[in-house]
Amino acid sequence: MLSRVLRYCYEVSRNQWLSAGELEALQETRLRAILKHAYQNVPLYRSKFDKAGISPDDIHALEDLARIPFVTKTEIRAGFPDQSTARGYDMNRCVKMPTSGTSGGPMPVVLDKRYWDFVVANRYYRRTMALGFSPWDKIMEIEYRGPVHDATPANAGERGEPEKRSRGRAALGPSASLFRRWVRKSYIAYGANEIIEDMVKYRPRIVYATPSYLRLLAEALTDQGVENVRPDALVATGEVFDEPTREFLEDTLGCEAFTSYGINEVQSISWECKRKEGQHITADSVVLEVVRDGETVGPGEEGELVLTGLISRAMPLIRYRTGDIGVLDESKCSCGRTLPLLKSVEGRIVDCFTLPNGRTVTPKTVQTAIQGTAGVSRYQAVQEDEMKVKIELMRKESDAEVSISELVARCHDVLGDDVEIEVSVGDRSNLRAKFRPVISKLTVAGEARWTIPRG
Repeated sequence: MLSRVLRYCYEVSRNQWLSAGELEALQETRLRAILKHAYQNVPLYRSKFDKAGISPDDIHALEDLARIPFVTKTEIRAGFPDQSTARGYDMNRCVKMPTSGTSGGPMPVVLDKRYWDFVVANRYYRRTMALGFSPWDKIMEIEYRGPVHDATPANAGERGEPEKRSRGRAALGPSASLFRRWVRKSYIAYGANEIIEDMVKYRPRIVYATPSYLRLLAEALTDQGVENVRPDALVATGEVFDEPTREFLEDTLGCEAFTSYGINEVQSISWECKRKEGQHITADSVVLEVVRDGETVGPGEEGELVLTGLISRAMPLIRYRTGDIGVLDESKCSCGRTLPLLKSVEGRIVDCFTLPNGRTVTPKTVQTAIQGTAGVSRYQAVQEDEMKVKIELMRKESDAEVSISELVARCHDVLGDDVEIEVSVGDRSNLRAKFRPVISKLTVAGEARWTIPRG
C-alpha cells in the first residue's frame, strides 16, 4: 500500500537518528517478533531451535543471538518452499528473485509486500537523501542481462531488452512506483556502449551499478568524447569496491563515488552517506554479526558476515551465513547518524587466496594491488594452486601501457615472494560485462557461474 511506503519513509528517516539505546530496543523488539514468527511458521527454524534445545522465549537481547544455530544458503534452497518459507504467504504474490549464484548456485528468494515497501523507502528515500539528493532526482540502475543471442525474448522491447518494468512494480503496483517513476533500468551484456544512448537521453543524476560496470561506463564516455553527460554521483554495489577504482571513477567522471552493500536475500544491508566514513548498517531491518571460527568477533576484526532479518517474513533469514567477509567499525560517522558502521566488505570467502603458509588474502586486497597498477582496466586473477596465480589483462587499443614488472611486484607485496605470478595480455573480444575478477581454484572447483569472462 502507498500509505505504508509513506509511513516507512517517515520511520527510516527517524530511525537513523535514534539514540544507541533506542535503536537497540527497536532491534530487540523486532528480533523477538521475527523469531516467534519463524518458529511458529517456518519448519526449518522450528527444527533448528528444537535440536538446539532453545525456544524464541530464550532470546531476550541481541547478545543472545549467539545461542541460535547458523542457517546456510544450501539449507534454505534444499527446503524451498515447504521448509524454508512461512505458512500463510502466497509465493505468487511476493517479490521473487534469485541470488546471484556466485557461491553454490542461485537460490530462490521471496520478499513479502510489507518488507518490499520498507526496501523502497530505504533505498529511494533514506539513502538518496543521505547522499545529498532529492528522492525525485533521476536515477539510473545498470543491470546485467546476459550475453545476447539470436533468439529474442517474447517480452523484449525494440532493442531486445528485458521488460523494463521491475519485479517490485509488477508485483506490488503503485506502492513500489512512488519513487520508481524517477528510476530507469539499463541493461548491459558486454560493454558500456549498450547503455550510453540511454544515459544521453535520460541524463541521470545518480548511477547505481557494480564497480566493473561503472569503470566500463567511465572508459566509454571518455573514449567517445561524450562531455555533455556526467552524473553527479555514482553508487557502487554488488561487487568489492577497491579504492583505486573509486579514485579512477571520481577522477575520470568528475563526481563522487560511493559504495553500498546488499544481497538479494534482504536487499540493502549498508550504505555510505556523503561523509564516506563507513557504511551505515540498515540496523532497523537487519542485525549484522561478524563471525570467525563459529564465534562472534568484535569491531575491527575480520570474519564472515552473518545477518538476521528483522522485518522480512515470507522467507525469514536468521543467523544467515552470507559467505562474505567484512569488518565492523566501532566509531561513529560525523554526519550524526547513529546507525552502526560497516568498515569494509572484503569479498567472498570462496574467492580468498590461500598462501603456502596457510594465511588467506581477501579478494579486496588482491584487487587493490592489481587495480592500483597504472593502466590496468579489466582483468581476471586466478589462483591455480597455493604456489601460482595467473593474471590475464584484457585490454583495448586505447588503454595505457601496463608495467608488468610493477604489477608483479605489487602482487608479491600482498601474496609473498614464494607465489609465482604469471601475467598474460589479451584483447576484449567477446568479453562479458559480468565475471568474477578474482577466483581461487582451491575453493571454486566445480562452480563455474560467472567465472568465465568470454562466452
